[in-house]
Amino acid sequence: MKLLFTTTGTTGNTELKELMGFIDADLKLKNLIPDLITATNDVIDLVGEEVYKKAIEAFNNGTIAEEDKDFIYAVRYPIAVNAYRLFSPTNDLAHTNNGRKMRQDENEKQAFEWLLDKDNAAMEKRYYRALDDLIKFLDRSKIEVETPTSLYTIWTTSDAFKATHDLFIRTVSDFDKVFPLQSRLLLIKLAPGISDCEQYEIRPRVGTEKLDALKLALRENTPIADAKDLELIRLIRKASVAYSFAWAMPRLSVQLYPEGVLQHVTSDKATTRGAKPTLKNETQEAAQAWRSDFDRAIMAIEKLLEPPLAIDETINVIPEQTYGEKYFSA
Repeated sequence: MKLLFTTTGTTGNTELKELMGFIDADLKLKNLIPDLITATNDVIDLVGEEVYKKAIEAFNNGTIAEEDKDFIYAVRYPIAVNAYRLFSPTNDLAHTNNGRKMRQDENEKQAFEWLLDKDNAAMEKRYYRALDDLIKFLDRSKIEVETPTSLYTIWTTSDAFKATHDLFIRTVSDFDKVFPLQSRLLLIKLAPGISDCEQYEIRPRVGTEKLDALKLALRENTPIADAKDLELIRLIRKASVAYSFAWAMPRLSVQLYPEGVLQHVTSDKATTRGAKPTLKNETQEAAQAWRSDFDRAIMAIEKLLEPPLAIDETINVIPEQTYGEKYFSA
């Protein structure tokens, strides 16, 4: 596999340091090559093989044109962060003939476990932010001239891009109208849950013909004038957001979620506040809360789709009666 780093000489070490200023300058890139391969595969799985091939062409064995530098940085940075994230836990220990030993240099002290936990969580968040920045860069690459081989065309024909654009929630802006997400990466991660909601919950209630007609209108940006259809779309999105979060709670990393979805439990350790992992029952409680929101949205959809009651003109009409000469008096 071709990597977006110079693997010969010391140039690769410099490239790593330029990307991650917090690492030591003498960290050798060659030690990270197995993890760089793994991290590269993860990025390829997200953005597609063709986007990565485009990056390799622009990298050109380290000879990067000025107009391609931002693109190379956007692809290379999450790869570097994830590779170091995979490498660092093993590098914390010395692997010797006599087993694993704690590294203890003369002027350095081994970090406490809670410090390592905090740094691991911070590195994971940094990695997700880097992936999010990469996706946003690809989304904004439309400013270039569109050709069959342009970056934007390659990106918009990839499976990752299509994963959300065939749904009622197509963009982060659509999601933010229900719950503040502000993450293109998380939207892609939630896409399977949103798709399940449409397929198994919305379609049986709305009907295939109506659902497909509304999707086509959204995909082609056709104005929707009917107030009932607009309200239906709003409720479908509301149900999809709640369903997707309930689906995601036991499946995705806590570090992916925005603030307010799951809160860390904090505890005092050596007078410094350290974060404990979210407990399993908290994840279940959050999923149940989202499921309740979903149930309310589904009930609103069913009520909206109820046919109007037929008016029976004979109801509450007093029939004409003839009593003749009979009467009643008190």
